[in-house]
Amino acid sequence: MTTYRFLDGMGQVVTEAAFDAHADALAWAAGDDDLEEVQRVEYLGPEGDWRWAGPLLG
Repeated sequence: MTTYRFLDGMGQVVTEAAFDAHADALAWAAGDDDLEEVQRVEYLGPEGDWRWAGPLLG
């Protein structure tokens, strides 16, 4: 499992969650009406740094 954080337009963390794959995290963020303000998804890389997970689709 990988830790993901979901950020708003100002770069503030809206929530964090763990997923098995980038696609699952991105689909969850794009499909959840409670996460409308999320504009960016990042994951915790192996070196402890936050990395961009990919574009939100939806």
